[in-house]
Amino acid sequence: MLRIGVNALFLRKSDTGIGRVTRSLLEEIAKIDKENTYLLYLDKRPDLKLPANFRCKVISSHFYKREDLVKQTFWERITIAREAEKDKLDVFFSPYNSATRFKTIPNVVLLHDVIWKVLASTYLYNFRRRIYANQTYDAVRMAKKVLTVSEFSRQEIKKYLDIPLDQIKVIGGGVSSIFRPLERNDQKMRRTLEKFGINSPYIFYVGGFEIRKNVPLLLKSFAKLIQYYKNNLKNKILVLGGEPPEVNSPLLDDVRNIVSSLGIASRVRFTGRLSDEELIQFYNGADFFVFPSLYEGFGLTVLEAMACGVPVLASSIGPIKEVAGSAISYFHPEREDELIQSMNRMLIDEVRKEELRVRAINRSKDFNWERPARILLAELKNNAKMNR
Repeated sequence: MLRIGVNALFLRKSDTGIGRVTRSLLEEIAKIDKENTYLLYLDKRPDLKLPANFRCKVISSHFYKREDLVKQTFWERITIAREAEKDKLDVFFSPYNSATRFKTIPNVVLLHDVIWKVLASTYLYNFRRRIYANQTYDAVRMAKKVLTVSEFSRQEIKKYLDIPLDQIKVIGGGVSSIFRPLERNDQKMRRTLEKFGINSPYIFYVGGFEIRKNVPLLLKSFAKLIQYYKNNLKNKILVLGGEPPEVNSPLLDDVRNIVSSLGIASRVRFTGRLSDEELIQFYNGADFFVFPSLYEGFGLTVLEAMACGVPVLASSIGPIKEVAGSAISYFHPEREDELIQSMNRMLIDEVRKEELRVRAINRSKDFNWERPARILLAELKNNAKMNR
């Protein structure tokens, strides 16, 4: 029997991609592994039911009170490492590129992407972020095994971190079965949309407002649709899921200000934070879903939309094409004209949309969390102390 440690910090950030992946992998492993003992290291108790062989170890960081990278670095580099060594673990799993490293414990790291390397000028805008990035990538290089979510990310990790390909394993990603098609006249969905003030047909986006998400391109293209294709657009609005940023940050687009400057405020709605069930209903209620991101490691949001049977229009970047294949429509993420024309086609071609709905649902069935969880469990066993 193994004692397996897990950095479960992101369980309290379940609305993020890493948070979703962490929760999904742990829930799936809890179903398939009743033998080994898991110690989850967190700074707050999670809202998650787990079996008896899972134990939460809540360790608050009293060193630094502000919620920033100084506190996170101390918690990852000092606090977790110290406690894990005391707990005599056989192997440790880091579900993101944390700064954690150990003297005696093999560390298995899931590195989703190398965005801080690829877009360093955007992401490493101050000294603290540069220090943290260097610490995390040093920890990844020292890991016993590096896991990732796509072949695209595997090649990027090799390129930017100079880690041999035979040290990097793709576990893939999945989509929860809760993401599902609903009946078009589903009354609960209608009530939810009305609660959010959505009384018109809509185009939907969700996925955050970081600069790499490329939301300004979507907003500018939508403004052009209103200007040049209003007969095709009719009364449709654009719904942006999630909470728009209220503070200035070099990483975030000021989407409210962009909407105002484009003069389209009457045709754009912000939902604020959505529960999973509300998100499912927003996916299902949409005429189509647009995802204009410039850089991803996998494309989880696209996969969720596909599983709900909504036609998807997404940027033609490697990881999304790897996940979605021919089940969605694509556009170049730096070509406003391509996005405008692609959106216009979605507005007028009902046959194409129905075809994409069917393709999306069928393609999404290839993805679940059992396969990544089984690969992860095998790697934890293979890299544990007793197998070194």
